[in-house]
Amino acid sequence: MNRSRWITSYILLASIAISLAAVMGCNEQQPSQSAGGNGNGNGNGNNAPAAVAYLNLPSGTSIDVTLGTILTSETASVGDSWSGVVAKSVIVDGRTLAPAGSVAGGTVTAVTAARKGNRAMLDLGLTSFTVGNQNYRVQGITEAVIAGSPRARNLGAIAAATVAGAVVGHAIGGSDKGTAIGAVVGGGAATGVVSQTKGWQVVLKQGTPLTFTTSEAVAVRQ
Repeated sequence: MNRSRWITSYILLASIAISLAAVMGCNEQQPSQSAGGNGNGNGNGNNAPAAVAYLNLPSGTSIDVTLGTILTSETASVGDSWSGVVAKSVIVDGRTLAPAGSVAGGTVTAVTAARKGNRAMLDLGLTSFTVGNQNYRVQGITEAVIAGSPRARNLGAIAAATVAGAVVGHAIGGSDKGTAIGAVVGGGAATGVVSQTKGWQVVLKQGTPLTFTTSEAVAVRQ
């Protein structure tokens, strides 16, 4: 009889011990489940890296740039770098990809110095713009600036590398001949055709507005 009670007591104690072990095991597992952050078991908690969103800057987008570097066809070479700023925010689908004031940069893609009988020419390409700490490579083209062209005159991009017509006329003494020579030289400046040794170069000053058109798409981080 005592042996039967002892066996019953042993079984009861063993059952209690097993139950306690099961409860403790469940309590130990709960913190590890919540370590993911939100307790939903998918592991995507607050410590998970946030997804990075990008917006596409399409090919054919216009980017207005204000030039910050002085360039002249007289001294520039292909590959020379230039810098400036984005003049007007670039907006796509209501989102600003490049705010006004963003740094922009590029290179000289073609240049022709003034020589007797031809016109000077200067062509630039846009290669990058910076938004925050991100620098984006881009390919942007613009119309070449040719001495004597309407665009060059509108940009104020013609500068005489030799004395101007009025000075030449004054040096000859104000005669009719001198006035005529002055008119010829002045006419050369208006058309960009070289009539002197160095002629009229294309000069792009700081603050010159230029519009570039992208030739490929660029993914811009948001």
